[in-house]
Amino acid sequence: MIQLKNFVDLNEIEKVLVFGWRNHLKIAPLMKTQTIPLKSHLDFIESLKNDSTKQYFLVFENREILGVVCFIDIKFGVSCEFGIYQNPDLQGKGTTLMKAMLEYAFDVLKVATLYACAFNSNVKAIALYEKFGFHLSKKDEMMSYFTLLRAGGGG
Repeated sequence: MIQLKNFVDLNEIEKVLVFGWRNHLKIAPLMKTQTIPLKSHLDFIESLKNDSTKQYFLVFENREILGVVCFIDIKFGVSCEFGIYQNPDLQGKGTTLMKAMLEYAFDVLKVATLYACAFNSNVKAIALYEKFGFHLSKKDEMMSYFTLLRAGGGG
């Protein structure tokens, strides 16, 4: 069973765990801001309490933490951008993370349009987005940008 735990509800151990993942050698190079200090990480989590345009979650399957899904630039009922990253100690959980992300985006946020981006070198993310029907909408020398329109529009 898949469950999402909001970052604002994380305990101290989970906050430090996510911080470690975020700066992990498998994950940090794929982020726009490649490494972050602990204080910035904790301040960011605290800021989420007062920011309705962002939501970040730990994704659990049973009791195992699979990774993180996040939503930014949320316009409820309209659109948002998402990001995901997998627990660096696991493999093959991208599809499960994407399904959890899509369910939340469409069923809770009620968005009609989802956006994502990935470094051009992140071929795994690009392949995953394409597998789920995202279309390449723009590409520059560093990034590929994707869009998914929900059939039937938002909520």
